Amino acid sequence: MIRKLRILKNLDLFGVTYKSKISLDEEEQKSLLGGIITAILYGVSFAYFTYVVYQWQSGNILPGTSSMSKAQSYSNYQFNKGELLEFCYWRYSTQLLDPFDPQNIILLPLGYKVTNGVQGEAVNLIANSNATSRYNSLLISPEGFSIQQNVNSSLTPDEKPDIQFAVILRKCDESFLTQGQKCGTQEQVTQFWSSGVNYISFWFKLRQFNTMTRDIEIIERQIYFPLNNFSNTNGQFLFKPVNLNIDDGILFRNEYQKNFLTDVEIITGQTGMDFLQNLLQFNTYISFFIRVDPIIHDNRVTYPKLAQILAEVGSISSTLLMIRVVIILINQHILEQRILKRTTRSNQEIQIVSEEKVNNY
Repeated sequence: MIRKLRILKNLDLFGVTYKSKISLDEEEQKSLLGGIITAILYGVSFAYFTYVVYQWQSGNILPGTSSMSKAQSYSNYQFNKGELLEFCYWRYSTQLLDPFDPQNIILLPLGYKVTNGVQGEAVNLIANSNATSRYNSLLISPEGFSIQQNVNSSLTPDEKPDIQFAVILRKCDESFLTQGQKCGTQEQVTQFWSSGVNYISFWFKLRQFNTMTRDIEIIERQIYFPLNNFSNTNGQFLFKPVNLNIDDGILFRNEYQKNFLTDVEIITGQTGMDFLQNLLQFNTYISFFIRVDPIIHDNRVTYPKLAQILAEVGSISSTLLMIRVVIILINQHILEQRILKRTTRSNQEIQIVSEEKVNNY
């Protein structure tokens, strides 16, 4: 019975430890050095906590990221004027003629909507362009258009057709001109082709996510294409889509998505000027088809939450507090010296008292 009561007694979680006192008002050995170092450690820990929280709120702590690629069978992108690409003639000298000058058109840029492989009506791209490029030439900005792909989708091509956009450069033809426009003279055409090296400069408006500001930034990529009057530069602009999942919750998840085009693959080749003769019924100098890659990059960005920040601060603080081992050893040494002195003093007092008693006898 007594043994069972002893086992039950040992289960008590509320036991009290007896602590002997060093003196009447002191239960633990503490020192001035230990107090100073403790204050320094807590001050450093609090300063580090403040610094980490400031960096967290400022977006300077990098989020966790992951990425994977997958095929998407259907996608649709709408672009406003100049939102995806612009181009102009690289007029590196004031003596060069601008082939896109509305009053003296030498090269006529046309835009085509290609639906399920069938081109639509040609659009004069000079008609709605009035900005000047950095080369002091007309900046061509295609009016709003869409790109849509339907690859191995359950949706039929009639419901969701495959749509591309084509940019064509050909010699000026008055049948495509609008009011106020006119073709350049034969003398100007001859001067243009004999003036020197000719280039068409394309600017691609790509997007990139800034993890600090959490905004989508526009990155311009510039490419030059040579231009001559005896061949056709053709190819594709294959834009790379991104599906970005962002979680910026402080305590719990707060997810939202952003979709944009982050890069472009440029596929080019050289052919004869009559390469598209059977399709368009005229010769071309440049012909590019704009498409979206069916392979999409699925990225995830997860910002640090408050629990992670506190855990990081706690781990650093725990590391700093490891110095307490040194202070404990110092306090133990001080305590041993105090006890030794006190014991020695007590023994001396006892010896003196004993000698006095002997002498009295």
